[in-house]
Amino acid sequence: MAKRKTISAKARVALFQKHDGTCHLCGGKIHAGEAWEVEHVVPFAMGGADTEDNWRPAHTKCHKAKTVKDVADIAKAKRREARHIGAKVSKTPMPFGKGSKWKRKMDGSVVLREK
Repeated sequence: MAKRKTISAKARVALFQKHDGTCHLCGGKIHAGEAWEVEHVVPFAMGGADTEDNWRPAHTKCHKAKTVKDVADIAKAKRREARHIGAKVSKTPMPFGKGSKWKRKMDGSVVLREK
């Protein structure tokens, strides 16, 4: 995974001015002296670019709330990818799948599979 860039003070000021000091998450104004962070619109861990095109200013509180949601989404995406490539095997396989001696009929009844 690529390493995140360090954003210089000059780049932070330019980003703040470009977006008129507005939090892109809540739409509220970021006042002088108020804490704010550079936020990735598309999370870096989800393949978002670490460039100015993907950066927006956000209140610290708003950014933390979004990050909590992003962490859950990232974990879900990683689990989905692991299942897709076959790296993770289900702990509770379908009881009537291939290899089982039982099969389920269309009416819902369960019968012994014929060999």
